[in-house]
Amino acid sequence: MPGMPDPIQSISELLNNLSAQADVEESAEWYLRSYLVDYKRTLLRKWSSQEIEFATDALMRFCSQALDTNGALYRECAEIAEEGAKMGAQLKAAGR
Repeated sequence: MPGMPDPIQSISELLNNLSAQADVEESAEWYLRSYLVDYKRTLLRKWSSQEIEFATDALMRFCSQALDTNGALYRECAEIAEEGAKMGAQLKAAGR
């Protein structure tokens, strides 16, 4: 589907942007980095729509609790989760 944002690419870009802050142990960015790495792995694996659904929920739960919901970082996470959810929906439509 042309024009659809690629969540894998978005995650990679966000991870690059986070790298300095994510080195501060136990900062929100530090935790976010591990959530994003796991999420990216789940999306790349494309194992099942349910797995992607659970991972999307976990990412959004973390972002809602740990990040400023009016901030740019939260918006980026929400966009990534939305793109990932679309991937999950495509898998579900394909019977996975």
